[in-house]
Amino acid sequence: MLKFPDHFIFGTATSSYQIEGDNIWSDWWYWAEKGRLPKAGKACNHWELYKEDIELMASLNYPAYRLSVEWARIFPEEGKLNESALERYQDIIDLLNKKGITPMLTVHHFTLPMWFALKGGFEKDENLKYWEEYVSVIAELKGVELVATFNEPMVYVVAGYLMGMWPPFKKNPPKAGKVAANLINAHAIAYEILHGRFKVGIVKNYQHFIPATNSKRDKEARDRVDYLFNWAFIDGIFHGSYESFMKKYKVNESDLDFIGINYYNIQKVKKSWNPLNPFIVEDASVSRKTDMGWSVYPKGIYEGIKAFSRYERPMYITENGIATLDDGWRIEFIIQHLQYVHKAIREDLDINGYFYWSLMDNYEWAEGFRPRFGLVEIDYETFERKPRKSAYVYGEIAKRKEISNELLEKYGLREL
Repeated sequence: MLKFPDHFIFGTATSSYQIEGDNIWSDWWYWAEKGRLPKAGKACNHWELYKEDIELMASLNYPAYRLSVEWARIFPEEGKLNESALERYQDIIDLLNKKGITPMLTVHHFTLPMWFALKGGFEKDENLKYWEEYVSVIAELKGVELVATFNEPMVYVVAGYLMGMWPPFKKNPPKAGKVAANLINAHAIAYEILHGRFKVGIVKNYQHFIPATNSKRDKEARDRVDYLFNWAFIDGIFHGSYESFMKKYKVNESDLDFIGINYYNIQKVKKSWNPLNPFIVEDASVSRKTDMGWSVYPKGIYEGIKAFSRYERPMYITENGIATLDDGWRIEFIIQHLQYVHKAIREDLDINGYFYWSLMDNYEWAEGFRPRFGLVEIDYETFERKPRKSAYVYGEIAKRKEISNELLEKYGLREL
């Protein structure tokens, strides 16, 4: 069997907008009303059913939970704090602790208050004062040790400002660079406020990139994309200089107490002769596709842990999951990725926890409710929660901190 260390934490992850429902103050809600995005509606109705959901986590033996706070709920209007929303988040944290579930909090998970977005959001330096006000309120929450400032900042930049798939639906490389630089500055502001009260980190999406061919130009393209997407942002935090797609920015140097790693898939990179779009990035097609159209490559989680160890900070896998209706494949996915996490532990890499994405099926951003990532199935009409077999299998792994020989024999990789 594979035994994990006593200090290693197993948990599940969600984000607030994806499960809470009825966040009418968010930029995502606004654009959905305009027809640019699927409507979230009540989502999983977690805002009303959070007590039931926490009871369910406890019954399934999940000892940790990563959640986020919605800025748009805390400040639905400029300068107007919603005390009741803040109290609700404190209640959620208190109940998690009461049930013996360790919370990890994310301050920003993609969404903005619409009033902040209308001011230009993170495109403008002067708007960081509003972020500072928000973070100062979050600093008053009790019962949390681990706090991530941002979730997947480069996904936010690429989807919103390069590909134009997410709000604010722009394809503007200069603005993309500026937003990324301001997110680094925003992290520095948050770190200054939060460090000392919490362990403060960031959650970074890791894409495992390979060259499309063995040609020199594709290998160079892969290396360039890998740096810009995976490493430039954190290098900016540590070194005070951020290299974007087009230029370098001087940013405020700060620090990280831990690094969260989100890992899902493998992509291939090809050099393009189009000066406006110099790289072609697409799924690597190394396995059957998930319902997100992604290939599964378990070794990538190990490669990511090894690569992030360059920063010499404690690491957590803060998201790793699969969108599929084949629950047997979900169990296989979890176990095979955990085999590689265990390999990293055996090699003395400082990896301290694993959070499966997601606790429950949810609103999957531009894809709406079609993809099913959850250990727990959601009926979006009745809001019934129905744990899948994978929910119980993962619960046993989390409770015992080990993967049995039986599970390894049935679902595991024979060789790593």
